[in-house]
Amino acid sequence: MGFLDNSSITVDAILTKRGREILSQGGDLSIVKFALSDEEIDYGLYDVTHPNGTDSYGSVIENMSLLEATPARTNFRSFLVDNSLGGAQVILDNLAYSAVTVGSNISINPVTQGAPTEQYSFTIENTNIVKFSGNPSSVTTTAASINLTAQSISTAATTTVTIIGMTSGIVNVVTINVSADPVSNTDPTGPKNTKGTQNQNSNRASGAGANSGPSGGGGGVAY
Repeated sequence: MGFLDNSSITVDAILTKRGREILSQGGDLSIVKFALSDEEIDYGLYDVTHPNGTDSYGSVIENMSLLEATPARTNFRSFLVDNSLGGAQVILDNLAYSAVTVGSNISINPVTQGAPTEQYSFTIENTNIVKFSGNPSSVTTTAASINLTAQSISTAATTTVTIIGMTSGIVNVVTINVSADPVSNTDPTGPKNTKGTQNQNSNRASGAGANSGPSGGGGGVAY
């Protein structure tokens, strides 16, 4: 982490880990949404008692150093939104799932409070760990709610699912930790497997001989 020299207007934009992955696979970075955050600003420094008058109330804030963009961020704690959406939130029953076992179903049902009912974009960071039930080849889908299936992986691993309101643009993130499957040989950090294979190792152990090789995945995401 570092600070930007704010003596001049600066736009600091970098690709996230997911963006670099898509680019390395020859994918198209079709950026359709972005979010602005002001979480580094302490509005308690707005001083209405400043002796120089109203023009100087925000002088401390305006002269604060800005943080550099970082590629590993998965969530913001605050956002700049249209004034009509002030106070609106995307509410979820659970923001963190731990020790999920292979084949388990995870239902995500977001609700937007303080704004009209809307559809949501759901993006899985790592499809080796969880996949969309019924649509395992997708990285991103749009719906009112989704079901995910925990995959068979050789070591315990964690991924995120980013939820974005299609109308409001408000973002929330769910973290999912999936337990290791003792009979799995799928490395969760390896190439993304976009086929529905959560039971492949169990089938192999029982003599069914099911096998599915990895293939590259892709999809749209806000970078």
